[in-house]
Amino acid sequence: MQNEEVTSDEKLMAMLSHLSVLFGGMILPIILWAVQKDKSKFVRYHSLQAIFFHIAYAGIIIILVVVMVIVFAVFGVGLGAMSSNGHGHSDGGAFPVIMILLMVVFYGGIFLTIFGAIAYEVFIAIKAYKGSYIKIPVIGNIIYKKVYGE
Repeated sequence: MQNEEVTSDEKLMAMLSHLSVLFGGMILPIILWAVQKDKSKFVRYHSLQAIFFHIAYAGIIIILVVVMVIVFAVFGVGLGAMSSNGHGHSDGGAFPVIMILLMVVFYGGIFLTIFGAIAYEVFIAIKAYKGSYIKIPVIGNIIYKKVYGE
């Protein structure tokens, strides 16, 4: 990795870029990147990682929600038609049980994604504050090559 001297202010800004997942969203790393992009490669590297992590994180949540809506619509309509006794009345059946299980699985997946992402960003923020160049999988290597040209 790099042998450049990283100041405590740079470490703090890098840490705040990652902790923005808890407050401020993507705005804070964008501001830090815009202000520091020509001054500090360390802050530029970490703020860009935070920005792209936010984008990937939001994309995953959106995909999970869309899949959840589609599955509920398909299963809801299909199971609703199957549980009808022909007179428009439901006979109870498996419809509520399957829908409850689907809701538990999808909401569980969303909450695990949210809390997992927050925990990972806190971990990276701590590493950034220690001066580490830890790389987020996939995007970390790309950003490192763009910032440091290696």
